[in-house]
Amino acid sequence: MRCLGNMPRGCGGLWLVFEGTLPLLAQSPCAAGIFGLSSYLKAAFTGEMPASPDDKTECIMDSAQSSIREAPTHFSGLLRNIGPGVVVSGSVVGSGELLVTTRMGAEVGFVFLWGVILACLVKFVIQLELGRQCLLRKSSTVQILDQVPGARWRGTSWIAWLCVVGYFSVTVAVIGILGSVSGLMVTVFPFASEQVWAVVLFLAMSVLLWRGLYGDLEKMVSALVATFSLVVIGSVLALQGTSYAISSEQIASGFRFAMPAEGAFVALAVMGSVGATAVELFMYPYWIVEKGYPDFVGPKDDSPEWQARYRGWMRVLITDAGVCTGIALVVTCAYYLLGASVLNQLQVLPEGMKVVEQVSLIFTESIGGWAYYIFMFGGFCTLFSTLLVFAASSGRIGADFLRQLKVSALTEEEGYRRWIRIFQIVFPFGWLLFILFDPRTLDFVLKGANANNLLLIPMAYAVLHLAMRVPKDERMSLWTELALLFTIWAIINFTAVNLFKLSGH
Repeated sequence: MRCLGNMPRGCGGLWLVFEGTLPLLAQSPCAAGIFGLSSYLKAAFTGEMPASPDDKTECIMDSAQSSIREAPTHFSGLLRNIGPGVVVSGSVVGSGELLVTTRMGAEVGFVFLWGVILACLVKFVIQLELGRQCLLRKSSTVQILDQVPGARWRGTSWIAWLCVVGYFSVTVAVIGILGSVSGLMVTVFPFASEQVWAVVLFLAMSVLLWRGLYGDLEKMVSALVATFSLVVIGSVLALQGTSYAISSEQIASGFRFAMPAEGAFVALAVMGSVGATAVELFMYPYWIVEKGYPDFVGPKDDSPEWQARYRGWMRVLITDAGVCTGIALVVTCAYYLLGASVLNQLQVLPEGMKVVEQVSLIFTESIGGWAYYIFMFGGFCTLFSTLLVFAASSGRIGADFLRQLKVSALTEEEGYRRWIRIFQIVFPFGWLLFILFDPRTLDFVLKGANANNLLLIPMAYAVLHLAMRVPKDERMSLWTELALLFTIWAIINFTAVNLFKLSGH
C-alpha cells in the first residue's frame, strides 16, 4: 500500500480514478465476456485480488481522519462538515419516492399527504440517536444493537439477529428496483430484453463496487440526484400553468388525517419506504464511522475538552441528519403531489417492468414531451444510485454481522475487507436471479417497503432502550426523549391501523 504523498490537494481522487480505470478497461467482465467474469469471481472467492484503489483511499483517510479535531462553531462550518446524511439521501431519494409515493398519489389522490409528511419526519429522532451511539463508541449498527439485554445466540443479542434478518428481508425491494431499471433501459434502448439489461446492470455494479470506484461515482450520482430533484420540484411549479394545477382545496384535503382503505397496502409501504427508512437508518452509523466523526471526538475520557468536542460534533451530526430529513421531505412531497395531480386524473396505476415509463407521464404531461428523456436519465441515476448504496451497505453489514458472530475468516482486517467485496457481488447476484424469473417489479418494491416498515419497530425499541440507559452527561434532552416516544407510538399505530384495514375490516 502506498500513499499519495505530497500530491496537490484535489488531485488525489483524480489520480485514483485514472490509475484504477486503466486496468478496469482492460480487465473488466464486460470486456472479457463470460470467461472474464468467471475468473473475476474466482479471484473474489480465492482471495487472489488485484490491488484496489480502496486500499489507497484508506491510507489517505487514516492519516486525515484519525486525529482529534475541534468541531466547527458557525453554521457554515456545520454545513461544510456534513456528509453521512447526504450519502444516505442518495439512497433515500430512490424507489420510495420515485415508485411508491407516486403510486400512492395515483391510487388515492391528495388525501394521504399528511401520512407522507409524517413518514418523512417521524424517523429523524431514531436516526439521531443511532448516530449518537456511534459517535460515543465508534460502534457499528450491529454492535449498537448487541448492547440490548436478553436472549443471546452465538454471543449476539436477539434483537441484533432480528434486525439483521429484517434488513436482508428488505432485499425484496431491491429486486424490484433492479427490475425497474431494467425496464427503463428497455424503453430507451429496446434492442435488448429486460433480462439482458438486468445482467448488464449486475456486471456494472460488480465492477464499480469491486474496483473501489464507488466513492467517486457516488459523488457524481449525488449531484445527478440533486439535479433531478430540482427538476421534480420545478415540475410541481410548472404544473400550476396546466390543466393539472393543484388547488388549495386539494392541499387542504390532504390534512384531514384520513386513512384510505383502498390504498392500505401502499400506505403501509409509504411509511417503510420514504424518508430515512429502516434500511437507511441501519446504514447510517457505518457512514458516520467512514466520515470520521468518532475519531474527531476521540476516546471518551470525561475531561472538559472531550465533553466540548462531543457536544460540538453532536451539533454537526444533528445538522447532518436534519439535512437528510429535509431533502427527503421536500422531494417526497413533490413526487406525491405530482402523482396525485397527474396520474390520479389520468387513472394510471404504475406497475410491472414498465413502471418507470408509466411514472414518466408525470413529467411529459406537466412539462412537455421533450422532458421524457431527461426524466429517464434522472430516473436511471436515482434508482441505480440506490442499487449501489444498498449493495455497498449490504456487503459491510453482512461482513460485520459475521465478524460479530466470531467467524474466523473475518477476525482479521484483511479477511473482513475481502468478504465485504465478496458480499457486494453475491447479494446483487441473488437479486439478479430473482428478477430473471419473476418480473413483478413494483410488487417486489411494495413488499420490501412493508418489510422495511416492520423493521422500524424493533430498531426503534432498541434505540429507546439504549437511550434511556446512557450516562446523564451523554443523554438526550427531555424534548428529544418525548419525540422518540412519539415516534415509536406513531410507527406502531400506523402499522396496526393499516394491517387492520388490509385484513378486510
